[in-house]
Amino acid sequence: MGVVSAAADAAVVLFSLTVAVAAPLIDAQSVLPRHLFPAPLVSLKRWYAREFGDYLVARPPGFLRGLVWLELAFLWPLAVATLYGVLARRRWAATTSLIAGVSTLTSMSAILGEIVGSKKATPKLLQMYVPFAVFAVIAILRGLCSSAPRGTAGSSLGPSARKKRA
Repeated sequence: MGVVSAAADAAVVLFSLTVAVAAPLIDAQSVLPRHLFPAPLVSLKRWYAREFGDYLVARPPGFLRGLVWLELAFLWPLAVATLYGVLARRRWAATTSLIAGVSTLTSMSAILGEIVGSKKATPKLLQMYVPFAVFAVIAILRGLCSSAPRGTAGSSLGPSARKKRA
């Protein structure tokens, strides 16, 4: 089980690092003024949209802009916390991993539903989005199956620190 747990941790770290870097530098370009970003980042986003045929990134529809705002306000800080928590072996990293995974899987469901439903899904485009759904499932499973010891629900104190009731 240790190898599986280490592999899940590595996947969650890679996923969290990707979100921590890409959200403010690439994804934010869909909702913030272009002049806030250096020209090479703007060019990188345009290249990606053209190279992978990502029509959602090229001309972000309203629902995608909403998901990007959610990513920036909620998922980005959560990814940073999860990255720290997993690397520092904090017990609460299981919770942040679970939350980040659920948030990402929800967003990926909407995005993949649009791509597949629009019949614009190409293998190249799917290979960019499907891994995020897979990472999200791994993050959810890591959060649910974490072997870290936990206190009683609603308490951050260990068993010996709580008062005994008569």
